[in-house]
Amino acid sequence: MRTSVLIPLIFFVSAGSVQAAERPAPTEPPVSHFQGACDSDPDGKRFAEKACYTTYNPGKAGFGAAYHPPGCDKSAALTDRKKESLAKAYARAPDYVKAKLCRLTQLFVTHAYDGAWVSWGFWEGADRPPGKGVYLAISEQDLGREQSFVDAENETVNALLRRTDGRRSSGRLPSLRTSAPAEPGLTVLGVLTHELGHALLADTNADGTDPRHPRRRVSGPPTSKCFEDAFLGASWDANRFHRHMRRWVAFGDQYHNRQKNPDAGHSLDILRNAARRGRLDPANDAITNVYRSKEFVSFFASVSPEEDFVETYKYKVLADAARNQPVAFRLSGHDVNVLDFLDSGIPSKKVECLRDLGLLTGQP
Repeated sequence: MRTSVLIPLIFFVSAGSVQAAERPAPTEPPVSHFQGACDSDPDGKRFAEKACYTTYNPGKAGFGAAYHPPGCDKSAALTDRKKESLAKAYARAPDYVKAKLCRLTQLFVTHAYDGAWVSWGFWEGADRPPGKGVYLAISEQDLGREQSFVDAENETVNALLRRTDGRRSSGRLPSLRTSAPAEPGLTVLGVLTHELGHALLADTNADGTDPRHPRRRVSGPPTSKCFEDAFLGASWDANRFHRHMRRWVAFGDQYHNRQKNPDAGHSLDILRNAARRGRLDPANDAITNVYRSKEFVSFFASVSPEEDFVETYKYKVLADAARNQPVAFRLSGHDVNVLDFLDSGIPSKKVECLRDLGLLTGQP
C-alpha cells in the first residue's frame, strides 16, 4: 500500500436493477457463494497458480444487461515472485480463511497503472448474472513488497488522513509498532483478508437485517442478527446507518455514519481539512482516542460499520496467523497490544458475531 495513491480497499456490488425489482425478494437466509471442494495446498502454490491479471474496473462494469463478470488479462502473466508472495500469504492463513480463499471464483492481480481501483472484493448478486461469483483483486504493488503488516497499516492511516495533492503535512501521525521482523506474506494476507471480509459481509448479508437494505432484493435475511447488536448497537448511530444503507463501500468514505461513543468519534472530512491546512493535531487526537476507547481494532475500523466488521475480521485473522507477535500503540506513556482488544469488551463481542455468522469455521 502506498500513500501516494488513494489506497482502494474497495468492496463493490451493483445497487440493483430492473430485473431484480421484478424478482420476488428472497425470504430464506442466503446460500454462500463459497462453494466447491478445496485441494490440499499446504504451501499455497495451487492457490497462487490460479491468480491472473485483470483489467476489470468495478467502477465501469455497468449494471443489468451491461454487466459482465470480471475476467483475466491474457496479455500479462504473473512473475514467479508475485506468485510466491500469494503462496506465502495463503500458507500463513488460518484454516478458516483458506477454506474461503480456495473457493473464490477467481483471484485477480491488478496493474499498478489502474490508479484508484487497485484492490477490491466483489460479491456477485443475483441481479448480475450468473449471480454466483465471488472475486478478489490485489494490487501488484502489494506483492513482493518487503514490509511488515504494521507498516502497511500505518500507510493506510496516512492515506485516510493525509493530503491527496502530493504534498505532506508537517509532523507525524501516531503509529503502530512491532518488534517482529517484516514478513511480507503476512502483509499480503492482511490485504487479502480485508477484501475477503467485504465479500463475506455481502455473502452472509450480515448487515441486511433491515428489509429495506438494497441487498435484500437479491439476498435473504442473515442467519444471525448480531451485526445489529455487536456492531451497530455497541459502536454506531444505528439510525444514521439505516438511513444510508448500501451495497458498495469505497475506501475512506463514511457515508454519513457517526460513532456512538463521542470519545471515539470523529469526522474524516474535518480531519482531512485540518491536515490540508498543515494541522495534524486533530488527527493525532482522533487516532489516540480510538485506541484509548478499546472499542475498535484499528483506526480504519472506526470509519464506518462495514469497515468495522471487515477490520475486526482481518485483525482476528492476523492475530491467529501471527500468534505472540504484539502490535503496539503508545497510550499514556505505555505500550498496549491492540491484538489483545479482540479478547475482551466490545471487540470480543464483534468477534463472537463473526463466529455466529460462520466466518471462523472451515465449512463452505
